[in-house]
Amino acid sequence: MVEKKPRIINSEELDQNPDYEPPLKLGIADVHTTGSETITMGRTIIPPRARNQRHYHANKDACFFVRKGKLKIFLGPDGDIEEHIAPENHFIYAPAGSIHGLENLTDETAEVIFTYGNCPDKEAAGTTYVEDRWDL
Repeated sequence: MVEKKPRIINSEELDQNPDYEPPLKLGIADVHTTGSETITMGRTIIPPRARNQRHYHANKDACFFVRKGKLKIFLGPDGDIEEHIAPENHFIYAPAGSIHGLENLTDETAEVIFTYGNCPDKEAAGTTYVEDRWDL
C-alpha cells in the first residue's frame, strides 16, 4: 500500500486502463496512488463526439466538474433518463444508484474532473453498466 502523506500527482502520469470506459481516457488518484481510503478523484478526457456507456455506482455518490467542453449528460432511473446540457464550469451530481452517462457534443476534446466520496478506488464504487460499450 502507498503511504498516506501529502503529495502532488500528475494526472497525465496515472495509469489509464483503456478498457474501463472506452473511448474515454481516465487518470484516477485513489488508495493506490495516495494511500487515502476515503476519496477517489479522477480526470477524464473525452474525445470529440465520444460518449461512455450509461452506468451507476451502487455504493457511492459521484460528482463531476466540466472543466472543458460542452457535454450532454444522461441522468435518471432506467426507463426515465433525462438529457441535460452541461457546459464548462458546471457540476453534475449523481447519487448512488442513479444512472448517468455523458457525450461530448463538440469537435474538440472535452475534460471532466470527478470524485467519489468515502471510496478508496473505482472498484469500491460498485459500477454497473446498463448498456453495451460504445466505441468510436
